[in-house]
Amino acid sequence: MSPDSVVPALYALICLIWGSTWLVIKIGLEGVPPFLGAGLRFALGAAVLAALTAAREPGAPLDRDDKIAIWSSGLLSFTLSYACVYWAEQYISSGLTAILYCTMPLVVALLSRFWTRAETLSSRKIGGILVAMLGTLLLFWPGRGVTRGQLLGMASALVSAAAAAVNLVMLKRHSRRTDIFRLNGYAMAIGAACLLCLSALTESYGSVAWSRANVSAIVYLALVGSVTAFLSYTYLVKVMDATKLSMITLIFPLIAVALGCAFLHEQTTVRTWLGMATVLAGVALALVPPELLLARRVR
Repeated sequence: MSPDSVVPALYALICLIWGSTWLVIKIGLEGVPPFLGAGLRFALGAAVLAALTAAREPGAPLDRDDKIAIWSSGLLSFTLSYACVYWAEQYISSGLTAILYCTMPLVVALLSRFWTRAETLSSRKIGGILVAMLGTLLLFWPGRGVTRGQLLGMASALVSAAAAAVNLVMLKRHSRRTDIFRLNGYAMAIGAACLLCLSALTESYGSVAWSRANVSAIVYLALVGSVTAFLSYTYLVKVMDATKLSMITLIFPLIAVALGCAFLHEQTTVRTWLGMATVLAGVALALVPPELLLARRVR
């Protein structure tokens, strides 16, 4: 496979894998507390990556940038972001969690403008951000039957997206020379340790009920959703623009909502679809290059 074909192939692979993980996380939460499930997922993933790293040639000692990238991924992505996602899916559907997570590209665009100053923030981008915020408001607006737990779940999903966005920008700045196996292996180990400690402090294990479904979910999330997907994602971080890479989250809601409806019979409302369409339209307006939109119109 040529280098030119590797990037789109990995991009499509990540879309399919991470589009499915929202559903699998929901399945894994049946009988398993959220922080315990996430911690076990990354503990298994870290163990697999440690074995793969040991089988490869030893790399150079970690430098300052390597350590920043590892700790950023360990704390912001594997700990904070995933703790929020797992916690949120106790109260809201997997599809809605994915919809809210797709605000991540907007956060990346803002960080790239005001923090790294790698991009400009045009009026089109500002308009897109406002449209996406309107979509989020539609999802948040308390209607009949919306509980406090559901609102907190939606807020948790947004915090998860923000943490992932900050980590993406950090990786773009500090992981250019970092070995992707060591970066993800060490970072997953940090995330697993933090999540399992959080679980021990806040969760009760008396009601844990292991089943073939939740064990299979943890294994799938560890081997496919973590090891395979994050190795691919970290490679793309090195070769793609951060904002363009973050647009991968636009595809998650479509896959997640479809899978949630098909396998978990999750209920969606007109407001859910309207909010999702508005968020996606806002992100597209902010991030899709105008020349690409014009080219499509010409066709």
